[in-house]
Amino acid sequence: MGKPSIATLIESHGPSGFYHKLCTLLNEKELSVDDISYRELAEACGVMGVMRELQATRLGDGPPTALLQEAAPGVNTSLFQVVTGELIGRKVIEGYEDDSGFIGQLLVDVMPSRLRAQKLAGFRALSGPTEVDEGHPYEESTFGEKYVTTEESKRGRILSINEELIAFDQTGEINRRARAMGFYLRQERERAIVRAVTDADAAAGKFVYRPAGAGTPLYPASGKHRNSIGTGNTTSPSFNTPLPLVDWTSLDKVMSYRATEVLDDRIDGQPRPIVVAARQLLVPERLRGTARGIVHATEVTNEADDRVTQMANPYAGQLEVLTSPYLDEQGGAALSTWYLGDFKRQFVWTEVWPVQTFLQRADSESAFERDVALRVKVRYLGGVTATDTVFVTRVLGS
Repeated sequence: MGKPSIATLIESHGPSGFYHKLCTLLNEKELSVDDISYRELAEACGVMGVMRELQATRLGDGPPTALLQEAAPGVNTSLFQVVTGELIGRKVIEGYEDDSGFIGQLLVDVMPSRLRAQKLAGFRALSGPTEVDEGHPYEESTFGEKYVTTEESKRGRILSINEELIAFDQTGEINRRARAMGFYLRQERERAIVRAVTDADAAAGKFVYRPAGAGTPLYPASGKHRNSIGTGNTTSPSFNTPLPLVDWTSLDKVMSYRATEVLDDRIDGQPRPIVVAARQLLVPERLRGTARGIVHATEVTNEADDRVTQMANPYAGQLEVLTSPYLDEQGGAALSTWYLGDFKRQFVWTEVWPVQTFLQRADSESAFERDVALRVKVRYLGGVTATDTVFVTRVLGS
């Protein structure tokens, strides 16, 4: 049995039932957006003008008399806008959800939100437990308040669909543009996330870490946040030289740093090391081969006491290698800088508006000036916030 035509569906279910039936068929995969002709939809909804003259113009047989106009005003004209918005919106979402090669979703914990610039509350380390003698009371624990503030931005684009695309039945081109628009919006989100977790815009005053509402660099060279290895680290002098990513021993040195220098912020005595497991290795594309070779090697070479031995790779299956061209894009020292840690424990994507699509009807100024049949607006509102500093370590390779 063939797929039902738009006109048949409208006739069978009426204008109000047609939209719901179409959505059902799309959701159940009995129809795809690509199966539906926008011209057929326009004709069935009564908004297509004199098509014979337009086709004649296409073949060079005469002047055009009309493109899109209401052939039966007030009958199904609004239905065309609603259904077209649904179809194009689905293609936009399809493009947006194409995350092939993207790593942003692995770097942040998505947190739906209804507010902008909100406080993400936390606690400083509680006073540590103390030994309790038999028959004696437990000591009361105290804590200090600790919070960061979020920052979101709105990003989006408008896609205009010209009358000719519908009149000449260029359904594939309309869908291609809608899908591309969603894909590029996702790329922009990806870039925003990668630049945020690497604190790439701190020098320009755009901070991802805002403790108590005050923006501050996430990875200061001084190492005061205990998350940076490299030149200028005055907090941990034993780790104040560049550490290029060469082999498994490079990872060993970072693990040693995290085991000895990453401390809690207790308020009742000497800070102590805390357990911050490393799960991901983030590198520029130029270090992809090196990183994957280190992590996925079955055996490694160990040179000690003038002896060379082969042993099982101590990091096999322990780390996920993540790469992005948006690290290489930063250039300079960023080309040799790498990051080790658990990104989702440190970074949050506050999503005020998930990706949304809006349709502007054909009675806009653009319709008169540029023969625009309809316009689609796509947008999202969200942003990345670092909730802490200890879960990801930046390593300067040069």
